[in-house]
Amino acid sequence: MAKQKMTPGVFLSYLRQNQNNNKTLKAVFTNQFFTRMSIDELEGIKKGINKELGRRAQQVIDEKIDFLTKRGYNVKKD
Repeated sequence: MAKQKMTPGVFLSYLRQNQNNNKTLKAVFTNQFFTRMSIDELEGIKKGINKELGRRAQQVIDEKIDFLTKRGYNVKKD
């Protein structure tokens, strides 16, 4: 049996299958996956996740500013 090609969608599906109800990764997954990675690799993943979280937070802020601006409010951007 051939291995499935690791695409972003396949990886995301694999992560979702290994989540608990509170959306954290299951201990079995983290013990098998993260223990094989170096500190530098884990720091790189953390840095990428933090960058994405910041981008998404800014997107929400921009949507709310746009919502208020369309309704006639003056919104000052810092």
